[in-house]
Amino acid sequence: MSEFSNRLVKTFDEPKEWHFIAYDQLNAHLFPDYETPQDLGLIFVETKWKPKQIPYHKQKLVLLLSNMRNFALEMQEIGHPIIYLQSETDYSSTLMPVAEQKGLITATMPAELMMKNDLMNLTDHGLIHFIEHKGWLTTQEEFIDAVGDSPPWRMDRYYQKIRKNHAILLTDDGKPLGGKWSLDAENRLTWDRAVPLPKPIHFEINEITREVIEMVNKEFSHHPGLIDESNLSTTGEDATKLWEWAKQEVMEYFGPYEDAMTSEHLTLFHTTISSLMNMHRLMPKQILEEALDLDIRLNSKEGFIRQIIGWREFVRHVHNLTNGFEDLALQNEIQARPAAGWNENSAWAEANPSPNILGADYPLPQAFWGGETGMLCLDSAIKQVNETGYTHHVPRLMVLANIATLLGVNSREITDWFWAMFTDAYDWVVEPNVLAMGTYSVGEVMTTKPYVCGTPYIKKMGDYCGNCELHFKKSCPISEMYWNFLNENKEHFEGNHRMMMPMRNLAKKTNEVISKNKEITDYVRKTLSEGRKLEKTVLLNLKSENKGTLFINPAK
Repeated sequence: MSEFSNRLVKTFDEPKEWHFIAYDQLNAHLFPDYETPQDLGLIFVETKWKPKQIPYHKQKLVLLLSNMRNFALEMQEIGHPIIYLQSETDYSSTLMPVAEQKGLITATMPAELMMKNDLMNLTDHGLIHFIEHKGWLTTQEEFIDAVGDSPPWRMDRYYQKIRKNHAILLTDDGKPLGGKWSLDAENRLTWDRAVPLPKPIHFEINEITREVIEMVNKEFSHHPGLIDESNLSTTGEDATKLWEWAKQEVMEYFGPYEDAMTSEHLTLFHTTISSLMNMHRLMPKQILEEALDLDIRLNSKEGFIRQIIGWREFVRHVHNLTNGFEDLALQNEIQARPAAGWNENSAWAEANPSPNILGADYPLPQAFWGGETGMLCLDSAIKQVNETGYTHHVPRLMVLANIATLLGVNSREITDWFWAMFTDAYDWVVEPNVLAMGTYSVGEVMTTKPYVCGTPYIKKMGDYCGNCELHFKKSCPISEMYWNFLNENKEHFEGNHRMMMPMRNLAKKTNEVISKNKEITDYVRKTLSEGRKLEKTVLLNLKSENKGTLFINPAK
């Protein structure tokens, strides 16, 4: 018997109500109302079925499962009866016998569409009743009132409306503090070493987490990624410790350096609370209230608040209203490989149709699962994700998603890679962030332009270029890939006012330069598809007559 099994109480008085706890609902504030803990029994399901759908990063599996086990014991300690089911089948099939025996069970409305669809069988049989998810800060009615019930939707308009509705960072006369709704223009410093780097935070794992690590290493050894024990926050105390560290160590300088990328520090001034907040170990309401109370510079506070009350809530509503984008008219849909080409069997592929308006069909390079391309910015980001399950939003958007988009990677495959590899990724957040924003695969539904850039932006915001084997001017191919991307998709961007400048610059390029850009992109595609690193000498030769690429700074 394991330590976890030994600590579970096997006999208890029957509670008045049984409530199912999903893997991302680990907070007592999400429970239905009850008089005493003994009145509300909690049902947990730990199933090996789910990791067979997507090849989740080992760190992600350990983080989720150890938090779920620790939370179950924490709730048992305060008096809740616990049923903890371990199975090989989907959630609906696992819960069905319990619901038939115990009667109608309740469940907080799932955040993930994947979980919601899985539980529909119980709904059809009248065995489960969903209650409101208390973890969100805004309602669908507020969203529709702000931006309408059909696309296109724009986050800035929504964000302003929510700030007004909830009186967040406003002056006495209802104007935004600082004079602007977004202070993002003040938040674009490169890492200049002007302030001390934050002290790293580490966690001590308990016996429950140790057992999960051993189980994952045994049962899911074929999954990608490494397990970093010191970076595992798996108890309620750990969650509090991480948020307290974030408030003290990083929030002051989050704003100015939020877009900076550096190899000197894994997380710079990012809080890294997203994984715990998305599983509700940390409640967004608490985070919002305590962030507003901090005595920090306004651009840091506003930038952080915009992520919580703005972007996070916005993408969740977009995902809900489009049924995970499946309700949109599908254009040029390209079949994705199961599990984005991961070398183990996975059921995840045809069951998840996605818009792909640019017709991107290049297979995700194997290097994304672990390997080297020769582009240090990309290799560094992949390495960090492989080792930790995390990197902050600029390497995600402007390195990983950007380079995949420039290559024409199948948008469903790069989205599924993000979903598998990031510890904070769930369908409601990863699909809007990657499928819609990072790859522009749903067009202007929630963004006005593709978020792509050439070498100069990456060089400006990061410190990779100085140590890269490929010289940022002489042999790096990213700018040529940028111009080739615009040329291959020019019919989609003509008439887009946000793209007028780059499209005018593209029109000035000679046929020879356009052909050279395609030749360089084709070389990168072929080389990466064969699992090889880019060769500097080849790129030097290819670029020798392709001078004069322009600096493109993607407006946020």
